[in-house]
Amino acid sequence: MTSETLRKIQSRVAILCQDKVVRTNIPCLTLYKSERKTDPVLFVYEPRIYIVVQGSKQVSLYDRIYDYNERQYLVSTVDLPVSGMITEASPDKPYLAACISFSPLEILEVIEACGTDAMPRPSSRSGMGLSALTNDLLDTVLRLLNCLASEQDVHFLAPLIKKEIIYRMLAGEQGKTLYDIANDRSDLSGINRAIAFLRQSFSENGDMTALPSLAGMSRSRFYKKFQQATNLTPLQYRLRLRMQEARRMLLHDAMSVAEIGFRVGYESPSQFNREYRKVFGLPPHADMKRIRTIGIDRYKDENEAIWR
Repeated sequence: MTSETLRKIQSRVAILCQDKVVRTNIPCLTLYKSERKTDPVLFVYEPRIYIVVQGSKQVSLYDRIYDYNERQYLVSTVDLPVSGMITEASPDKPYLAACISFSPLEILEVIEACGTDAMPRPSSRSGMGLSALTNDLLDTVLRLLNCLASEQDVHFLAPLIKKEIIYRMLAGEQGKTLYDIANDRSDLSGINRAIAFLRQSFSENGDMTALPSLAGMSRSRFYKKFQQATNLTPLQYRLRLRMQEARRMLLHDAMSVAEIGFRVGYESPSQFNREYRKVFGLPPHADMKRIRTIGIDRYKDENEAIWR
């Protein structure tokens, strides 16, 4: 990896990102900055490439841990409920990151333009993976950032550079997974349909017998492929979505713990308390007491704002 290119990217992101999160004029590009480490925060990683250009970060997908910095990039190809925290940041050397979103259709367009001979190397079947950040990919990210200096470049060059970034990823270690997500008949696309249903209905208590059919698979194949893609069972996936929403409501909405538990799908307050403690280490009341000692607004600003 070329250190000079990385330094240029760090300088551009530091100038462009004057807040914790900046959504740029390039629709697919979001920039992040933090001057401090954060607590773990639950959120959903959507299909994106995540590049830390300074500092370091940890993302946990249940018991699978991804620690990365400016030497790697992380790709998420399906919606995944993760816990994330910034592990290296300071006022003198803030955490800086860039996020580039993509869709299955955009991947398919690049595949079709490349032709059938551009087959990717085998990869894991997970919906998330880390890869080494190459000079070619780093160079395209710098050129994408430089487009922000000109409206014409944003309009004309940025979409072309985004296609090149997808092309570089297809040629890398995540290539097979990207091919699969672009193929609406692949197992991964079927899992994505089931995930979309879970995200829409996570607070409902209906059974999950319709999920294999929705994914176009047998029951045994569905559960195997779901676990491979997400490192979770469907029930665990729903639990993570419920806990993410419950934590958000505790911090942002004036509701009792019992009412929040009911809103996210629990009829039993004791069950809600147990499952909340499993995820966050403390029951809801104790968790909120801890946060109030810090100050709710301060806690949200220091820990949540960077993930928006």
